[in-house]
Amino acid sequence: MDKEQKWLQKRLGMITASELGQITSASGKIIDGNLSYIRAKRWERKHGFTHPVSARAMEIGNEQEPTIYEWCKANLGFNEIVYSKDLPEIPFWIATDCPVGASPDAFTPDNKIELEFKTLVGATSIEFFGDDYTSYEEKKLAVWKDHGDQILGQFISNSAVEEIWVVKYIYQDDDILKDTDSPLDSWRGLVFKFARKDYEESIEELRRRIILIDKMIDAPINPAQFKKGEWYVDENGKLCNR
Repeated sequence: MDKEQKWLQKRLGMITASELGQITSASGKIIDGNLSYIRAKRWERKHGFTHPVSARAMEIGNEQEPTIYEWCKANLGFNEIVYSKDLPEIPFWIATDCPVGASPDAFTPDNKIELEFKTLVGATSIEFFGDDYTSYEEKKLAVWKDHGDQILGQFISNSAVEEIWVVKYIYQDDDILKDTDSPLDSWRGLVFKFARKDYEESIEELRRRIILIDKMIDAPINPAQFKKGEWYVDENGKLCNR
């Protein structure tokens, strides 16, 4: 079993930061998408495997990670950055007070800054983030909309992390003849910084939601019942409904 397979095995059955968008809802209620996630995690915990999902955008993102790491070293001025996939085992940080885990793409040796690599795929995304006159604030709001739950989950998974830097990267496409600039050129990346101190209330709210969903995954209850009433976890850690 190689380190990628070992990393995937660690994630099985765990609520992970990259999936947290599947446990939340705008209303705060339990919705159908949450129920699908509960069923998926029940399957993983019972059977010890999951069914693969094929997505070209994800494949491109994985292919580009080493290049984004090199771009960060060339453009961000760090003395040292740890690239997770260079390590003997890919890190999987698990929170001490909440059943959630997360894998950083890269991080500083003291864990205070974590970097998340996001390759832009598709003309609409590339042109939005690459536009010189769309404001940085608009772009940062778009990053938060797409990745906010994951960012909060990364903070929860490792209490040492003080900032998360999301790197949006425009990769060099060999199929486009005029795309000849170096993959390390500064214009290819945009960095959006998020500080823990600005999101303490949201972190605590999400922490409670993770604990609730984790209890639901293990409860011998038809998931459809979770849409009825108001479910919560009491002070003794018991799943309750009112």
